[in-house]
Amino acid sequence: MFKNLLSIGLVVSFLGFSATAAENNTSKKTTTVEKNSAQKADPAAIEAAKKLLEEMGLKKIYENAVKTSTKRLVDANPAFKKIEDKIKAFYEKNIGWNGIKEDLAKLYAKYFTKKELEDITAFYKTPTGKKVLSKMGRLTYEGQMLTRKRLEPHLGELKKMLDKAIEENKQAKK
Repeated sequence: MFKNLLSIGLVVSFLGFSATAAENNTSKKTTTVEKNSAQKADPAAIEAAKKLLEEMGLKKIYENAVKTSTKRLVDANPAFKKIEDKIKAFYEKNIGWNGIKEDLAKLYAKYFTKKELEDITAFYKTPTGKKVLSKMGRLTYEGQMLTRKRLEPHLGELKKMLDKAIEENKQAKK
């Protein structure tokens, strides 16, 4: 159990670190949008972001997330079957497309200008862009599995290192 939790934790931590490192290394140039991220996003950029999200097929993905989340919870306990509609309504409210679309559009508009969002949308309309969209989830999943596969054989080494640090910390406090 500890090994699985540690493994998952390490993968998540590693992927978060990798995403941050990749973002930091991709460009030293900070755009005006990033500098002003605390300010309200440009309404035109938000509208462009909504078009991008539509092209990315996120509405269907979020609709499926609601269905899947509801089903998993109901399948986990037969007592939940009688409140399935309430569970679905809960998920619709919190992670449903109508509830999250505006926030996602603002998030994209925070990091990309209207022109950049239009360019990305245009790319996703091309055959190559459509292929990227169709493969991205699988690539992300397989990348996570590769990371996990590489880390798992070495978790004992990490556990020893962590245990030693905990023990040294305890000794230092005495």
